[in-house]
Amino acid sequence: MSKNNKKKKNVKKTRNTFIILAVCPIMVLILMVTLFAYGEMKSIRSTYQISAEDMPSPYSLFDRVLLLNSYTKYDYMDLQDRAMRDPKVFLDNEYLNKENNYLKEKYSFLAVIVDGGFTFFGDFDQYDYVYRDLLVANNNYSEESGQYCGKEDKKFLFKKLGVIMPDGRTGSVCIVTDLNVNLPHITVFYVGLLGMIIIVCVLIVVGIIGHTYYNVLVPIRQLQVAAIHISEGDLEYELPSIEGSEFDGLYKDFDTMQTKLRETTEERNRADALTKEVIGNISHDLKTPLTAIKGYAEGIMDGVAATPERMERYVKTIHSKAVDMAGLVDELSYFTKIYQKVEDFRFAPVKASYFFAECISGMSLDLETRNIQLLYQCDVGEDVEIVIDEEKIKRVVANIVGNAVKYIQREQGMILVNVEDQGSFIQVMIRDNGKGIGKEELPFIFERFYRTDSSRNSRTGGSGLGLAIAKKIMDEHGGRIWAESELGKGTEVYFTLKKETEQKEEHDE
Repeated sequence: MSKNNKKKKNVKKTRNTFIILAVCPIMVLILMVTLFAYGEMKSIRSTYQISAEDMPSPYSLFDRVLLLNSYTKYDYMDLQDRAMRDPKVFLDNEYLNKENNYLKEKYSFLAVIVDGGFTFFGDFDQYDYVYRDLLVANNNYSEESGQYCGKEDKKFLFKKLGVIMPDGRTGSVCIVTDLNVNLPHITVFYVGLLGMIIIVCVLIVVGIIGHTYYNVLVPIRQLQVAAIHISEGDLEYELPSIEGSEFDGLYKDFDTMQTKLRETTEERNRADALTKEVIGNISHDLKTPLTAIKGYAEGIMDGVAATPERMERYVKTIHSKAVDMAGLVDELSYFTKIYQKVEDFRFAPVKASYFFAECISGMSLDLETRNIQLLYQCDVGEDVEIVIDEEKIKRVVANIVGNAVKYIQREQGMILVNVEDQGSFIQVMIRDNGKGIGKEELPFIFERFYRTDSSRNSRTGGSGLGLAIAKKIMDEHGGRIWAESELGKGTEVYFTLKKETEQKEEHDE
C-alpha cells in the first residue's frame, strides 16, 4: 500500500470515528425522546381522559390548542346530554359550581347565558376578556371544534351549546379554556427533553474528549517522548504499539525515520572508525618511505653521495619512494570515496571479449619488464555484452594483478587471465604462480588493510587496500569475488559480472 493510500485510509478512519461519536448519541437521544414522548402521551391520556383518536401520536404534545381542546371534549358531550335530558340543571348553582370546579382542573371554566345575560360566570377574573365574544357567538359548536376569543395578549378557546330552559327561555352554556397556561405535563416533557439533550451533548463532548485524549494526545505525547530520546542519542527507544489507531501510519513513518536515522548514525560511526583506522594505517605505511627519503636526502646533504653513480642511486631511491607514497595517497583517497559512496559509477554496455583484451594488453609491456609473463584466454562470444563501469573494472583487474606481482618470488613469473561464459554471467579468473596464501588467512584477504605479511614491513609495498577496493567495486556491480589458494602453488582470484540481458530482466521485474 502506498503512503498516499495509507494517509487517505487514516483520514477516512478518523472521520468515521468522529461521525460515530456524534451519530450514536444522537440516535440514542432520538430513541430516548421517542420513549419519553410516548410515556408522557400515555400519562396525559390517563390524567385528562383523552382518547387515542384525539391524541394519536407524540406530535400532539406540541399542539397546545389541540391538547386543551381535547381536555374538555367529554365535558362538552356531557353538557349536550344534560341539555337534552335535564336542562334545568343549568339554573342550579350548586351543580354549576361543582362542574366549574371540575373544569378548573382542566384550565377552563363554565359560563351560562339566559335571555342575553350571564346567569353564571365561573371565573370573573377573565370576564373582561371574553364576555362580548361569548354573548355574540353562535351556538352548537361540535366537540372537535371551538372558537377563539379574548384579546391579543390573552387568548381563550370556547365551545358554546344552545339550551332551551324548562320555562321556555333560550340560553347557552359555554366552556371557556385558557390558552395561556403552562401545562405541567408539557413542561415536564420539555424539561426532560432539555435534560436528555444536555446529557447527550455531554456524552458527545466526553466521547470526543476521551477519544482525542487517548487517540490523539497520548500518541502525540508518546511521539514527544520518543523525539526526546532520539535527541539525547537513544536511537534504540521503541514506540509503544498502537495497531488500529489513527496514528498507526504516523508511528510506522516515525519508526522508519528512526531506523534510517539509526542506520545513518551507524554508518557515520563506521565512517569515523574507518577514518581513524585509515589514518593509523596510512601513517604507518607512509612512515617507512618518508624515513628512507629523509635518510637519502641527508646523505646527499652530508656529502655521502660523493660520486655521480652514488648520487644517481640516491636520487632514484628518493624518486621511487616518492612514487610509492603518491600511490599510497591515491589508493587511500580512492578507497575513502568508494566506501563513503561519493564515487560515481558510470555503467554502460560493452563487449566483454573486446574490453578484457584491451585491459590485458595495457598491462603486458609493464609486466614483461619485471620478467612476468601475462597470458590471456577468452571463451566468451564476441557479441556478449556486460554493463559495467569500465574504469572501475579495469581497476579491479589492475589491483588483483598488482597484488599477484608483489608475491611472485620466482625468476620467471606467470599470470593467467581467463574469461569464461557461465550462462547468465561471465566469470573472470586471474591465476598467479606466487607463494600462495594459507587457508587460515584466505577469508580475510578482501578486508581493508589486511596483509598476509603480519610483520607489516614494506618489503612488498602496498597499502592493503587493493583487494578491499576490488570487492567494493564488485558489490556495486552486483557480482561476486572470491579467492582460492594453496601455499607454494599460487593463488586464483575469481569475480563474476552479469550479462546485459540478465540485468535488463532484473530491471524489468
